[in-house]
Amino acid sequence: MKNQKEIPILFLKEITRNGLSVTRFQQADDQDMLLKAAHRDDHYVFVFQLQGQSRIMVDFSEVTLNGCSILCILPGQVHQGISAKNVEALFIAIEPALIKGSMQSIFEEKVPIQGIVTLSATDAILLEKIIELLIEIISRTAKGNVQTEISRSLTDTCIALIAGAFDMDDDSTHGSQLRPVIITKQFRRLLSQLYKTERAPSGYAGLMNISTSYLNEAVKRVTGFPASYWIQQQIVIEAKRILFYTDCSVKQISAILGFEDHHYFSRFFTKGAGMSPMYFRQMYRE
Repeated sequence: MKNQKEIPILFLKEITRNGLSVTRFQQADDQDMLLKAAHRDDHYVFVFQLQGQSRIMVDFSEVTLNGCSILCILPGQVHQGISAKNVEALFIAIEPALIKGSMQSIFEEKVPIQGIVTLSATDAILLEKIIELLIEIISRTAKGNVQTEISRSLTDTCIALIAGAFDMDDDSTHGSQLRPVIITKQFRRLLSQLYKTERAPSGYAGLMNISTSYLNEAVKRVTGFPASYWIQQQIVIEAKRILFYTDCSVKQISAILGFEDHHYFSRFFTKGAGMSPMYFRQMYRE
């Protein structure tokens, strides 16, 4: 493994100036995917697999797509293609600014829990047709305001269909569960922004003007785990990324993640990951 000081980041602006890239992938043989090395993206990536089987590593968890399914990779998640067998897929790379806030909330809440969704045959056909039309519109050499509006509308429709697949468990069907769902979404948004400086559930509860016990109760009802678990996981995942993809020392990683005492950070990581930071690096780099 080549030594490096930081995890590579792929910037969408280096691929397109429009904030949107749609490509088709086909792999007829059962062999390793010829994709980029493990990296982060500064944008969302949606893998709409039409057929076949593929394996992708996302934040140290191997996910397998079988048949018609969708994988969402959030900005900042470290990922790498592993293998593909008889795969045909459509890749959508899109900058966050082009996704409506309500859609982003769905992805932020659902993706860390489920990651992959399957589509019905009807929905899959509809989504494929819309994406193919979007590709045709984007590829036209003549540009104009009308074409831009068409492209934008088709993009919104694609993202809404994908978000709908992730959000099949409709909040409105849960009645008394509606408030916990709202609280969980708000907590997850705050966590993604503040995890380096705020590591106590009470801190997030204070920002949300609710009690710590109610925050934990609401988050656990929706996700199965209390707020403290998600805080720990957010930090441990980021630490794993840095441990694996960089040569930063434990002390340096501790500082990057906002820990003043690297010994405390080591204990925190060991409790959350089930192994010490250096053992993790050694095991996963072999």
